[in-house]
Amino acid sequence: MNDQNHSEEVSLIAKHLSGETTSTEEEALRRWITLSSANEQTYLKFKRIYEVSGKMYEPTKYDSLGIDVEKEWNHFVSGVEQKGKTIRMEPQPKSNTWLRIAAVLLLLIASGIVINYFVSQGGEQVYQTAENSQEITLPDRSSVFLNRNSTLTVSNSFADKNREVKLLGEAFFEVTPDAQRPFIIELDNANVRVLGTSFNVQNLENQNEIEVVVETGVVQLAPKELNQSLELRAGQRGTFRRKEKQLVSTENTDANFLSWKTKNMVFSNTSLKSVVETLRSTYGVEIIISAEVSDECEVTVTFENQPLEAVLKVLQSTLSLTYKREGSKIEITGAGC
Repeated sequence: MNDQNHSEEVSLIAKHLSGETTSTEEEALRRWITLSSANEQTYLKFKRIYEVSGKMYEPTKYDSLGIDVEKEWNHFVSGVEQKGKTIRMEPQPKSNTWLRIAAVLLLLIASGIVINYFVSQGGEQVYQTAENSQEITLPDRSSVFLNRNSTLTVSNSFADKNREVKLLGEAFFEVTPDAQRPFIIELDNANVRVLGTSFNVQNLENQNEIEVVVETGVVQLAPKELNQSLELRAGQRGTFRRKEKQLVSTENTDANFLSWKTKNMVFSNTSLKSVVETLRSTYGVEIIISAEVSDECEVTVTFENQPLEAVLKVLQSTLSLTYKREGSKIEITGAGC
């Protein structure tokens, strides 16, 4: 598959959403999605179309207007092909999913709406990631590095009024200075307010703690339920514990807090357990340490933007351990160290 022409990919995505793909097609689609952030965004936008099409596609409505969705889609496809492009997303009469997606795409095209790498809904731009991270440039030229499985929501009035965004998940922000317009990040239970700085925010579902680590500048962490806030400077970590309603400021001692973004990791007499925790968050994989592996195993090594396989081989050689992969799961075994 190639990144420029998405005709085959669109067909596979539609088949995937309707549950009609073979195991070979599923693997081909998975590999294509992981090739680039652009591919991932293409998949996410069609998935979103599929999700909203359940609300937008009403067969009786189209029937009452005398519209044959399948016929109109084929007419649109033939018109595009005459212009030198190829689209193979041909609706299959037996699959309601194909008709739903085609109907909504036609509606969007007829309305002059262009679907970009973001999903636009309710006057907001919603950026969503799945298995890969993504860099986003905001209208004020601030940069956001959105981690896997995260969502950033940006109001369409962002550039005109207050610079406000919402975050679910994890992201690293490099905020363009603007003393007249503070940059505000709304989280589930707190707000982060800055003027111009760089910092990491972690607001994960099903986790008790909201964390902010400041790399440069000054950041304010203000829980919504407390009448207090923290002013954090470079090298500091702010933590809000939701259940306990506690706000804590400490020095950041985790040299790898940005490893998910940089793939750079530093370990100095670090326990294997801690190393594995870092690898999980860095590469987004499930790693299990088998019971026979010694708790006394320690690692001193530095990695700079290395793929997971290379990291695992170094650990295997250094600690005399072995590892095996079963799908997306990795198990570390052996009695080395």
